[in-house]
Amino acid sequence: MEEMLKRILLKLDKMETNAEQFQEEVRQRLDQVDKRFAQMDERFVQIDERFAQMDERFVQIDERFSQIDERFANLEARLDHLESEMAEVKERLGHLESDMVEVKQRLEQVEGEVGEVKEAVLRLEAQVAGDVYALLKNIHKKIEEKGFEIYALNKRLLHVEGAIEQIQSQT
Repeated sequence: MEEMLKRILLKLDKMETNAEQFQEEVRQRLDQVDKRFAQMDERFVQIDERFAQMDERFVQIDERFSQIDERFANLEARLDHLESEMAEVKERLGHLESDMVEVKQRLEQVEGEVGEVKEAVLRLEAQVAGDVYALLKNIHKKIEEKGFEIYALNKRLLHVEGAIEQIQSQT
């Protein structure tokens, strides 16, 4: 029995040694796991910091989008205003076109009337030229007739003056 007890003790010693080795290995593994968890905690802290930075960036992005929305609202208002002004300009152009058509019609009418007036003036010029020529001819003829009468009167006056001088010289 002693021998069996020795064997059992030996086995227990071996088991104790193995258990101590196992415990040492488990402690080392647990230390490694603890270090790994510490590293993971550090990584989580870094991730939290990154998320905080991302949150700040998202806030900045939201502000930028708000500014962009305001700008778009401004642009839309300005575009609406421009569209209304363009509609007014289009309407005015429509009125202007109709007025221009009216003016064109009046101008064509005036051109027609001016053409008629020119024709009448040309006819009158030709007619007046003939009438003036006839009047001048008639005046010239009358002047010639009067010239002969004046010549005859001058001759008679000259005879009368000569007779008066003779009478005066006799007296």
